[in-house]
Amino acid sequence: MKKLVRNAKGFTLVELMIVVAIIGILAAIAIPQFAAYRTRSINATAKALASNAKGTQADLNAELGCFGHSEGAVATLAAATGAAAPADSSITTGLAVAATAATAGGRLAGTNQTDPNAPRDFAVPFGIGASMIVDIQESVAAAGSCPSGGCSYTIHTRALRGDTAYAVDSDVESVLYSVSDPAWTTGGATLLANAMAATDGADDFVGQDGGGAQTPNWMPAN
Repeated sequence: MKKLVRNAKGFTLVELMIVVAIIGILAAIAIPQFAAYRTRSINATAKALASNAKGTQADLNAELGCFGHSEGAVATLAAATGAAAPADSSITTGLAVAATAATAGGRLAGTNQTDPNAPRDFAVPFGIGASMIVDIQESVAAAGSCPSGGCSYTIHTRALRGDTAYAVDSDVESVLYSVSDPAWTTGGATLLANAMAATDGADDFVGQDGGGAQTPNWMPAN
């Protein structure tokens, strides 16, 4: 038994230090890669949200004859159209719930003003998702023109903790724009400093700055 005890060997201090050093090197490589992968995944949700919003606008237009806007407060589909505002589900968590005729949630709402004497409101549900920010604005036309109140639209989307915002302009809706700022990953509810209203017959994102001196101009996304 004494002989067995004398022959028992453990790891030396040098061996343990080498193992710790290897683990440290692997962690230094893996952690930034994981953070980058996580940010890309978060950005992908914002990109998908922009695409979904474009499809929802098409649904609303088919029913109402014009485009609509996002709203900052939750509302049922039966409620009257509210004011256009960014829908921030990181602050107003109820927006992440799909709206129905009886349940408040996110929605896209608009008003057809073709007949100035009888404007017609309509809303469709819009799935925003948790910790997402979307700002959808329609052009504001005079009653009885265009032929309705919303003839064009812009979409801005960003996921909280993501570093890239995405945008769509209905006048060139085949193009998806993006702009990035690493500072966005630290949080903050503001979507963009200069969210633009829709302009009929023009590309609202050509030459526009994405939200301050630290961000580049809007560019077509890959």
